[in-house]
Amino acid sequence: MQEIKSGTAKFLGSRLRQWRKTLPLKSFELAKLIRISQGSLSDIENNKSLPSADTIAKLYQHTDLNIIWLLTGKGPIKKTQHAPGGEEPCVNEAMETYGEDPALNELIQKLVRTYYRGDAEKKAHLVGFLIGADPGE
Repeated sequence: MQEIKSGTAKFLGSRLRQWRKTLPLKSFELAKLIRISQGSLSDIENNKSLPSADTIAKLYQHTDLNIIWLLTGKGPIKKTQHAPGGEEPCVNEAMETYGEDPALNELIQKLVRTYYRGDAEKKAHLVGFLIGADPGE
C-alpha cells in the first residue's frame, strides 16, 4: 500500500482518528460498528488507504461523524446535533415508526438524549452496550 501524498484526502485518516478519539471509541469498536476489519480501519487512520464509498456510507449511517468534515476538514466534526425545535435527530422518525408503543418510544428518546447530551463516559458505555447487545441484521 502506498501512503496518500496530496489533496484533502491526505489528512482523511488523521481526521477519522481525531473524531474517534473524541468519543472515546476504541478502533475495534468502530470497526465492528461499521462492519470493516480492524486492519482496514487502521490502514485508513494511518493514511495508508482511503475508505471505500461503502465505508463512508456506513460512517454516515452509524455515527454522528460529519462526512463533509471528514472529506474536506471544513465545518463541524459532528453532524448537526439538534433538529429544528430542539429535538435530537431520528427521534421523530423513530416515533413515526414505533409510535404505537409508548414504552419503546420512551426508551428511544432516552437513548438518543443520552447519546447526544451525555458525557463521554456515558456515551462510551452506551456504544459498548449496543455493540455487544446488537444481534446483527
